[in-house]
Amino acid sequence: MKNYLVLALVLAACGGGKNVKSGGGDDTPAWVSQGTGAFTVESGKKLQGVGSAPRAEARARRTAADGAASGQLDAGLGALAAALTKMSESTKDNLGDEIARIARAAAAAAPHARDHWVGGDGSEAALDQLDLGAFKAALGAVDGEENLRREMANNADRAFDQLAKQ
Repeated sequence: MKNYLVLALVLAACGGGKNVKSGGGDDTPAWVSQGTGAFTVESGKKLQGVGSAPRAEARARRTAADGAASGQLDAGLGALAAALTKMSESTKDNLGDEIARIARAAAAAAPHARDHWVGGDGSEAALDQLDLGAFKAALGAVDGEENLRREMANNADRAFDQLAKQ
């Protein structure tokens, strides 16, 4: 009997993070059905990546889902950087590469919202979400030409709106 109690306590202690929702039915988070992209919500403009991983050992599944979500967000960030490049008035050589580098640095410096949801079939969905306002604020603190960073911050809303329409 003691063994069962110890086993139950160990399993309860290892039971996963508090931000994991298990599901099925109507409790599926909106971000799961929205998927990856640029979205305007009550709290502002969000660029989000949603990834998923099939049933597996919980840690491996979580790592795979997080990696997939980050990859999706990186792709969205690349699209945002490309839109910002098209809007730029700079004549600098390798402008697209410089804007992409600054955008990646700003995204890394900005806080991300993350969430997880485990479906009824045991697959896990992960969210990696970047708030556009936090991204614009982070542009002011990363390395890069000041005029280019300022131009990126000024054009970020228009570039986001172009992505949201796609």
